[in-house]
Amino acid sequence: MTYPKRIMAVAITLLAFAAVGGCAKTAFVGATGKGTIRGINSIATSPELLFKIEERNLGGTVFKGVAGFSEYDDLTYNFNFDLLLPGETEATRVATQLLDVVVDTEYTIVLTGTLANPTLISWDAAERDFDPAETVFEADFAHLSPVSGGVDIYFAAAGVVPVLGEALGSLDYGERIPYQEFPDGQFELIITAKDDPINFLFQSRTLSSTPAGRVTFAIFDPDPSITANIAVNLITAGGASATLADARIPGNVRLLHAAFGTGRVDGYLNSDFNNIVFPDIGISELSAYRDIDNAIIPLTLTDVGNSGARVHEQEIAIPSNSKHTILFGGAPGALLFTELTDDARPLETFPVVRFTNMSINTEFLNIYMLPPGTVITEDTTTRFSGFPSLVNTGFFGPEEGAHEITITLSGEITPISTPVTIDVVNGDIVDIVILDTADPAVVDVVIFDSTLP
Repeated sequence: MTYPKRIMAVAITLLAFAAVGGCAKTAFVGATGKGTIRGINSIATSPELLFKIEERNLGGTVFKGVAGFSEYDDLTYNFNFDLLLPGETEATRVATQLLDVVVDTEYTIVLTGTLANPTLISWDAAERDFDPAETVFEADFAHLSPVSGGVDIYFAAAGVVPVLGEALGSLDYGERIPYQEFPDGQFELIITAKDDPINFLFQSRTLSSTPAGRVTFAIFDPDPSITANIAVNLITAGGASATLADARIPGNVRLLHAAFGTGRVDGYLNSDFNNIVFPDIGISELSAYRDIDNAIIPLTLTDVGNSGARVHEQEIAIPSNSKHTILFGGAPGALLFTELTDDARPLETFPVVRFTNMSINTEFLNIYMLPPGTVITEDTTTRFSGFPSLVNTGFFGPEEGAHEITITLSGEITPISTPVTIDVVNGDIVDIVILDTADPAVVDVVIFDSTLP
């Protein structure tokens, strides 16, 4: 019998579990105590939403993200998930949960389904006041993925082989294994298909616990920002939510040549010069994604067809189950890699765009995204001002439609690039890279669609 291989046993700490603040400062008439509430967004195509008690914002919730726990009096409230679209000044209500808060009880409200047809899942649990000297912790497990089937949960010391009948529990979508107590130590989370212990769906790296607290393991839909077929997040009582890597699943990496003045290159990983990973890449060209099994390895670029003529070598860090773009940039003699995390998802509400400035011939730049044909004047609003070299904007959400992209030097309105128009719709993911050209006073704009199936 064989089981999925384990790679680098990098420990992930389960984090401290101290409850978050945000408490109501005064007790309302009729209140006898307090309970705690958190909201989780499990809609894979959703942007960040606002989680509110009545009309008071408790925090933002991205997909797999959490707002809370927040403490409130034992009264009746409406808890709301709201959506604020680009260009809008008022939020749209997505879903509401009426809740009678009970003293010393913690509540979780999960938004699932779609934004157009949302569903709420909720559960509650008695609060636990840990003594700081305790050497145990508690964990619960929730299945929040409509596209994943029934699963069995195994949570034990690293190396323990799943055996039919010895699972911690079985879960279908919407179900939860309540908090259970575990001794402080190191654990491995394995998720298998229901009643099929050799059919691994997920296997974590070694997880090191922190005693005297609580943590939630939640199963979410997979999305194009990860390479695995199931997503698992560790959620703390303090409101943190971290995606756990599947130790069996390699990461993906691709290469963009952004080093003007440097010729075409071949790319090799981990000093394996018998296998070209990125063949014959020239300026402004983007390779396909390739698997990468090790988290930190050297990437070596050489002249095309000559593995002995090294152009640049540098270690890159690509965690399991993630996707990254390596930008090869800099001037000859001062070459470098810049790493981008490709963690955007297609959203049903608006497109997402990211700018990266790889120009080293210019100082700070202004970036304009305007209706096509707009004349830039001193009063024209920039999308980004004073944008420095070797920096990216992160993904942001413009409105649907056509946008003309123009680059100027900071403090000036004369274009230093040829205006380029993009026409984007909901679900698009677009990367835009600014490159040097043969004229040091002119930059080029390279656009590539990062939307993945």
